[in-house]
Amino acid sequence: MRDYRTCNTKDLTFKLLKIIGSPFVNIDEVGKESPKTKKEISDLYSYAIKNKIGLLFLESLRSYEKLEKFGLESEYQKLKTRHYKQLHTAVRITRILDNLNVDYAIFKSIMPFPATPNDIDIIHFGSDEDFRKLIEVLPKFGYMMVESGADAEQRMFHDSELGGYIYPHPREKDEYDVDIYQKISASYLIYLDKKKLEKHITETSVLDSGVKTLKPEAEVVVFAIHSIIPEQLHTLLAFYTTLYHLKTMNSKNINKLITIAEENNVKFPVRVHFSLIAELHQACYGFVPEKVKNILEIVGNELSERRKLAENSFKMPHRCSWSVIIKTLLEKIREEEFRKSVIKQAISMTNPKLARWVIWNIIWRRRRETY
Repeated sequence: MRDYRTCNTKDLTFKLLKIIGSPFVNIDEVGKESPKTKKEISDLYSYAIKNKIGLLFLESLRSYEKLEKFGLESEYQKLKTRHYKQLHTAVRITRILDNLNVDYAIFKSIMPFPATPNDIDIIHFGSDEDFRKLIEVLPKFGYMMVESGADAEQRMFHDSELGGYIYPHPREKDEYDVDIYQKISASYLIYLDKKKLEKHITETSVLDSGVKTLKPEAEVVVFAIHSIIPEQLHTLLAFYTTLYHLKTMNSKNINKLITIAEENNVKFPVRVHFSLIAELHQACYGFVPEKVKNILEIVGNELSERRKLAENSFKMPHRCSWSVIIKTLLEKIREEEFRKSVIKQAISMTNPKLARWVIWNIIWRRRRETY
C-alpha cells in the first residue's frame, strides 16, 4: 500500500468524503466522486484505514461497482469477515453478562454503519466488588486477561473460545478483544461519570440478538470527550458516527445530547467536536447541516480549532491542540468525581513504574498518527 503521506492531505480528505458521501447530502446533487487509478485508490484506502473507516470506504466503492476494477474484492471480504467476527464477540460477551445479571452497556463499539473498532468496550455499572467478582469469573468462560502497564480502572480480555489461545498483547488488538471499564478513565483520571450515563441505555440488535448499548445522544457525547481524553485525535470514524446518529435524532434527542454534555461537564469537548464536523462538512460539501448548526448555536463555536484544521490542510485524524486539552480539564475540574480522581492519579504517580508509563503514554499520544 502506497504511503499516503506523499499526497496532499486536503485532496485525500475531500476525495474520501465525496466518495463516501454524507447522510445529509443527496449524492446525486453533488456528483459522484470515484478514484480513477490504482495509485489513487491505494492512497485513499490507506487514509481510510488510518481513520478507521476502511470498510465504509470499500462499501462505498462496492456501491459504485468499483471493487473488482481495483482488485479490492478480496480485501472487502476480509474486512467484512473481521467485522462479523467482532460483532460475534460482542454478542457472546453480552449473553454471558446477561446470564450473570451484570449491569452493563457497550459503548463506542457498535457503529450505525459497518465499522470495526479496535475492540469491544463495555461499561460495568456495578460496584467495585461486583467488578472484582466478574473479573475472577470471566476466565471460566474462556476469557484471557491481558496484562497492561497500568490497568487502573479497566481490564482487557481476549476471547480465546472465539479467537483461539494466543499470548495477547495490550497494544495488538484484534476482533476478539474486550475491554471492561469499571471507571471511564484514562489511567485514574475519570473523564465520564458512569452513574450519569446509566439512565441512557437502550437495546440494539446485533446479529439478531439484543445487546445493551448507550443511546445515540450519549454515544456522541462519549465520542466527543474520548477524542480529546484520552486519544487526543479526532478521526473520520467519529465524524461519520456523529453524522449518522444525528440524522436519526429529533429536537428532543438533541436537547438530551446537550443535557448529557452539561451534566458530565464536557460541553467544551462537544463544542470542539461539532466545530470540527461543521468545518469538514462545509469545506467538502458546501454547507453545514442544520442540526449541527443548532447544536453549535447552543454550545458555541470553537473557531480557533476550526482554523487549525483548515491551516493543517484538513489532515485527518486531527490532533487536538494543547489548549483544547487544558480547557477540557478545567471544565472537568468542576466535577467532584473528577477532582477525586486527580488526587488518586497524583498519589499513584509516586510509583515510579506508573509514572514512567504515564509520561511515555503522553509523549506517544502526541506523536502518533492514529490509534
